[in-house]
Amino acid sequence: MNLSLAAAGAVYAAHENIPARAAVPIVAAFLAQFSFYLVPGFPELRQLLERRFSPFQLAGLLLAAALTPYLIYSLPTEVFQFPALLKLAGVCATPAFVFVLAPARGARLCWQDLVVGGSIVATVLSGIFRQIYHSPIAGLRLEVMGQIMLIALGSMAFLSFRRLQGSGYQLRMSWADWKTGIRQFLLFLPVGAALGWGVGFVRFSGFPSRQFDLWMYPFLAAGTFLGMYAVVALAEEFFFRGVLQNLATASLGRPLPAQAIASIAFGIIHLPFRGFPNWRFALLAALAGWFYGQAYRQRQSVVASSITHALVNTAWRLLPPG
Repeated sequence: MNLSLAAAGAVYAAHENIPARAAVPIVAAFLAQFSFYLVPGFPELRQLLERRFSPFQLAGLLLAAALTPYLIYSLPTEVFQFPALLKLAGVCATPAFVFVLAPARGARLCWQDLVVGGSIVATVLSGIFRQIYHSPIAGLRLEVMGQIMLIALGSMAFLSFRRLQGSGYQLRMSWADWKTGIRQFLLFLPVGAALGWGVGFVRFSGFPSRQFDLWMYPFLAAGTFLGMYAVVALAEEFFFRGVLQNLATASLGRPLPAQAIASIAFGIIHLPFRGFPNWRFALLAALAGWFYGQAYRQRQSVVASSITHALVNTAWRLLPPG
């Protein structure tokens, strides 16, 4: 897989005329970051690390893994800034060490969960990665590297240190996950379209005006789905369904109120989208969150809810609001 990513990076660099002195360290950094991203998605590998290292050692290893890709590309390209490295270390320290220094007990929602989860959400909403991952090439944005890092770090914190059960977080997809995910997507479509139309957020205007022929849309859809699944859906579903809905269910003893809480919280974090407060988008996101929660609850797996989530995002990207 890393060879495929390296090849894709080389093709992209050639297409965009990015010089090798910048392209090589940037691609190397992305490969290192992606390797870190893969670790929590394979339970056997994650459990091997848990057996080999103490929690404090593993937390230090995770912190080093989070910082290394930044160093890999920033030092050779001469965009390294020590204050940016300190900011990155500060962002990573909370999810890496809170559960180690103050272990959480039991399956109920606790203050440690709120601190770690809140720090992750605050980091994403703050846009701080734009201040950290400076690019040596004008127009080439690299903050997605930080987003990928945060997915790996946050999921490792909850899975390896919090010992979270019942999230179903992994990279493998089963046919049962696909069936559940597609079913909830199809159930959401008419309801979501009606709500979106009713609040003036969605207006169908045909295929978007892009530099693609119609025959390319299946390939565009597949690529969009994979990108949405890997970078957006799986992360958001882990934190909102695998963590929040999961722990809220244990705390309340009732799954539907917990699902509602996770859906409302999911809607709230979308308020800043394209101008705060975008209540139309937040309302639609909260409704979609209910269907994502249904997929998670039926399979007890964020893989199923991530499939629904990625399908919704793909449909919205390919047939955007008019």
